[in-house]
Amino acid sequence: MDELANHNLPEEAPIDSVLSVTISSDGMSADITATEPQNGGAAPTVAAARAALAQKGVVYGIDEEALVRLASSAMYGLPVTCARGVPPVHGEAAVVRQLIHTDNDLRPKELADGSVDFKDLGIVHSVRAGELLCEKKPATPGTPGTNVLGNTVPAKPGKDVPLPAGKGTTISPDKLQLLAAYDGQADMVNRKIQVLNTFTVRGDVCNATGNIDFVGNVVVEGSVLTGFSVQATGNVTINGSVESAQIIAGGNITLKGGINGSGKGMVKAGGYVKTKYIQSGTVHAAGDIESSYILHSVVQSGGGVTLLGKGTIIGGNVCAMKYINAAMAGSRNTYVPTILEVGTDPGALNRSREIPKELEANKRDSMALLRVINLLGEYKKANRITPDKLQSLHRAIASYQALAQTALELEDEQQHIQEALAAAGRGAVNITGAAYPGVRIVIGSDTLPLESKFDHCSFARSESGIQMMPLKI
Repeated sequence: MDELANHNLPEEAPIDSVLSVTISSDGMSADITATEPQNGGAAPTVAAARAALAQKGVVYGIDEEALVRLASSAMYGLPVTCARGVPPVHGEAAVVRQLIHTDNDLRPKELADGSVDFKDLGIVHSVRAGELLCEKKPATPGTPGTNVLGNTVPAKPGKDVPLPAGKGTTISPDKLQLLAAYDGQADMVNRKIQVLNTFTVRGDVCNATGNIDFVGNVVVEGSVLTGFSVQATGNVTINGSVESAQIIAGGNITLKGGINGSGKGMVKAGGYVKTKYIQSGTVHAAGDIESSYILHSVVQSGGGVTLLGKGTIIGGNVCAMKYINAAMAGSRNTYVPTILEVGTDPGALNRSREIPKELEANKRDSMALLRVINLLGEYKKANRITPDKLQSLHRAIASYQALAQTALELEDEQQHIQEALAAAGRGAVNITGAAYPGVRIVIGSDTLPLESKFDHCSFARSESGIQMMPLKI
């Protein structure tokens, strides 16, 4: 009786495989997951897989082989990637290649006995008018991609890099070449190539010449005597010495003699200063400072201060952003107050506060020009623009482009300054010989007066203050 009852029960209905489509969050791939058929239900087919994709809007990058695998293999419960988009290829940044030598490596030769030969120097990099200084490989726009829904995925264009155009240079019409505007000396000043004319004084700067103020480089074959001044937008090279005089250069200063400032002489450079000695003078440099000895002077560097050979610092205040390297510091025989300070750059801090103001003013001017450009552009589209207004439109576009270039340069300058300020307090004072009592080490906000002699040592800042350690260089 029971067997007859079981025989009369209805058979369970077949259940076909169900296909589920999942699209990735970026739209660049689509997976299909198939459930296992039950009670003799239909297995997945290629046609069913295509239909499932179409229902989800997947129309691009369909992998036919994956559909066949899905239909022919028992891949139940496992996601199978059945469509893939083509990702965009982002553009490459512009690349500027410099074609001339502008490194002013005037490092004097150090002899075996520790002395320095200041005669072995090279200072001029000559170029001719029209000479190619550097060239730019332009940024590429990139190639857009396509996602599995058939939508275009835009590519990011490569970042443009401006040519380092400074004074005395011209940019080619295609904006890809930087050329010398005239014969002169090519140099890199503040990350820009300049071609500078050179004025040469065939002797001393004195009563016979008066003060020198020149747009370009200045070469003095003699000395600069007390009470006179030399100012140049480029580099200054003096074959003799500097007395109680004033030397100001937008670029680098090289003194084959030295500085006898008598407490009044001042040397200031937008680049580096290289001199034989500094005595009772004031020296400011945005870049490095090199000398054989420094006596009772105020010396400030936005880079590092290096004493060459058996170089000694006695008295005064020597301040550098990055490092001070010397053989001796202080006096062996008497107590001479000598301050060695690293890790600060007041000039960079002040400039970092000014740049945001300049950028804000630039933005306001750009927006005002953009409103003018848009208004005149509407007149042009409607064929209602007069010749005068068309000229105004062209001038506004040129001014807008110039402001955009200035903004890029200001942002680049700000980035370099922020990197320099981030290193504040990280400098080091390195003594290859001895540092004597009377020397005070200042790093950032910490101070360490030396009460005893220290040999072959380095001073650096840590969380607990200034630490002395054996010199490793």
